[in-house]
Amino acid sequence: MANKREQYRIIKEVVPGSIAEEVGVEPGYILVSIDGVEVRDVFDYRLRERASEMLLAFRLPDGQIAEVELEKDEDEELGLVFEDPIMCNCTSCANRCIFCFIDQNPKGMRETLYFKDDDMRMSFLTGNYVTLTNLSDKEFERIIGYHLSPINVSVHATDPVVREKMINNKFAYKLMPRLRKMIENGISINCQIVCCPGYNNGEVLDQTIRDLAELGEGVLSIAVVPVGITKFRDENGLVKLTPFNKQTAGELLDQVNYWQDYFLKTRGERIFFAADEFYIRAERPIPAAEEYEGYPQLENGVGMVAERDAAMTKGIALRKKHVPKKIEYPYVGKRFMMISGTDAAPYTEKFAHPISLLYNIDLVVLAVVNKFFGATITVSGLLTGGDISDAVLEERKKGNGPDVLIITANMMKADEDIFLDDMTLDQFKERLGIPVIVAECEGSGVLKALDAFTGLYKGIED
Repeated sequence: MANKREQYRIIKEVVPGSIAEEVGVEPGYILVSIDGVEVRDVFDYRLRERASEMLLAFRLPDGQIAEVELEKDEDEELGLVFEDPIMCNCTSCANRCIFCFIDQNPKGMRETLYFKDDDMRMSFLTGNYVTLTNLSDKEFERIIGYHLSPINVSVHATDPVVREKMINNKFAYKLMPRLRKMIENGISINCQIVCCPGYNNGEVLDQTIRDLAELGEGVLSIAVVPVGITKFRDENGLVKLTPFNKQTAGELLDQVNYWQDYFLKTRGERIFFAADEFYIRAERPIPAAEEYEGYPQLENGVGMVAERDAAMTKGIALRKKHVPKKIEYPYVGKRFMMISGTDAAPYTEKFAHPISLLYNIDLVVLAVVNKFFGATITVSGLLTGGDISDAVLEERKKGNGPDVLIITANMMKADEDIFLDDMTLDQFKERLGIPVIVAECEGSGVLKALDAFTGLYKGIED
């Protein structure tokens, strides 16, 4: 019978062709120990996995223990995928950040939407951002001793007084010493700054960038993103925050431009980037794709418009060079509707006509206002199934309803077909009664989804 700690080490999958498969390990086995020592977490596992010789102990489904002694190349991965990716209990957040989006949720949503993780292991595995405030010095030393990199850190402000005021944690002052310690141990860092007017913009932001610049090339990237404000702040008794407007967003972009010039001169790269929303609020052009230097913080909303623009332009041009397959499908000339957040809609609409020509359809873009969280939330990833389906049904009443709907995968949970309001994809489809295409949000995901749906451009590699 597995004990509680062992439940975190249940093997979900064995990678085909891996050494684990060769020695007969199967899904459902539990990793008990390596060389007689229990594995503490994923960091511990990754470090010990590098050894060329090891003795593995597994608990089988019938409760028996089986040992496997093996030899492999150093740094060769075993090929085990675990049910719990961090292999231990996830560390929750100990802060009360004034800008926390989770605190701005309405009551009555599913329980997982209220959990705040602040775990360095999740940062390494999934790119989550951590504040470094909830680790004892001993645990911090243990984790950095594994030298796993990079780690994504929520900085917000390097001034300890400002940072403590923003995250409401007395250990906020540990940020800079811990960042230095991480870099000294060969751990690279991506930094995030959630900017709140009146708190950490202006001179506070300049000081933050100066301090991070002094850490050297161990800082891979810095991104500044605007505070998101839902309509539930007052209802939830939260401190009043001011959203960015045209003027304040423009002032922040001026700072970003200044620091980008500084880093280009001193490091030959920009490293400091602003979220797309700042350019939209300031009514300034989105920078070209190459100015994002490989999109180090794309999932933070930094460069998403430029990345998609470049990928879609390339993908459309590529398909124009190919003669589409002669396939009859029932949606020729029919109306396809693509859902967008209000911010991205103008940038998506410019591709509607060329896509229509490629697939012989009538593609339109529908910008959906976020009524669930409030109109101040303008990104597609925070739209709910209810708001989207309501907007589509309203278009249908006007005679503009679609025959096929296109949504993007970021509108649903990463590992499950369910929207933020708990509406499942099946319920969503049933409510609308039309085919629904789910496309990847990034790159030419819409083109690839239409390739698969229509069968017209199969085999094209973007």
